[in-house]
Amino acid sequence: MEQIFLVGGTAFLVTFLMFPVFIKFFKRRNFLDDPGGRKIHTAKTPAMGGLPIFIGFCIAILIWAPFDTLREIKYVLSALSIMFIIGFRDDLINLRAFQKLFGQIAASLIIVTVCDIRLMSLYGLFGIEEIPIALSYLISVFTIIVITNAYNLIDGIDGLAGSVGVITSLFLGTWFFLNGQSSFALISFAFAGGLLAFLNFNWAPSKIFMGDTGSLLIGFFLSIVTIKFIDSNSSLQHSEFSFGGSIGTAIAVLILPLADTARVFVKRVAKGKSPMHPDRTHFHHILLRLGCNHAQSTGILVTVNIVFVLLALVLKNFSDAIVIPAILVTVFALGTILELIFKSAIDKRKEELKERNRAKRNEAKVVSISKNAG
Repeated sequence: MEQIFLVGGTAFLVTFLMFPVFIKFFKRRNFLDDPGGRKIHTAKTPAMGGLPIFIGFCIAILIWAPFDTLREIKYVLSALSIMFIIGFRDDLINLRAFQKLFGQIAASLIIVTVCDIRLMSLYGLFGIEEIPIALSYLISVFTIIVITNAYNLIDGIDGLAGSVGVITSLFLGTWFFLNGQSSFALISFAFAGGLLAFLNFNWAPSKIFMGDTGSLLIGFFLSIVTIKFIDSNSSLQHSEFSFGGSIGTAIAVLILPLADTARVFVKRVAKGKSPMHPDRTHFHHILLRLGCNHAQSTGILVTVNIVFVLLALVLKNFSDAIVIPAILVTVFALGTILELIFKSAIDKRKEELKERNRAKRNEAKVVSISKNAG
């Protein structure tokens, strides 16, 4: 227990103390993210917040992790370093999509093949248990890439990605600790500490953004611990801390990035667009267009994420056959309500615009009649 608090506290303190230095350095070197296009911010802002997070994480792990833990997670740290470099390089000079994807696949293969952190089966989903090892590798790499990029996509407003990262890291870190998996508990709490420090500088008005340096790193980390949780939880028997539905619980904890990405991709395909075509249809974009500010939008979405975590805890003893449908129905219901509210607001604004235009036309007619009469 002491190590958990020490590693989390050290990561927080080191990261917190480094952020002002890095913010000043980035501004002096003009390493800034310019506003415009699809970007919501209106001022030039440093955008490599993942750098001090990663440094604080590494220092905390190197100070407090026992040698046995370092031996166990050394290849995990290697893969995380690769993903960090990919994000850092992209923030400095934009990488092409296929270059980032290639790097993500390479880092994922280290996790899946060398670390053997993978989905060993489908854990009873669709009635399927064991799967061939090649399919296991394929599904695991696909899952890592999906979670990594889904997390990257929610990094659109102040505080959102960092808050989701904290919630997921604390939940899974606590689960690892309670089930005796100290190595993954330590790295989870180390990342949670770094992200909590980051939120002090990322809450609206933001002094620094996470950037791909942070979002790809944290998303990749969350994908690793999520897969580790799913596989480890399914092997636990008669444990008071195990969940009946491994996959459903993982989906609930990561519901915000997963549901948002799935919804956006489906809507784009339905409109005949590429699913990779960028737009402003994410949940946080809708809340902003409804009149919420960054803090309010983040607060609403984080509250929803916490509700789903609580739902997973309520359904702790049920299997995926019940947990997954319950989560999907809840997501669909909340998404439909948000869409209806948004559509109603848009229709109301259109009517108001029509009324204003009609009033202007009537006013113009009155003026014209007055002039003719004069």
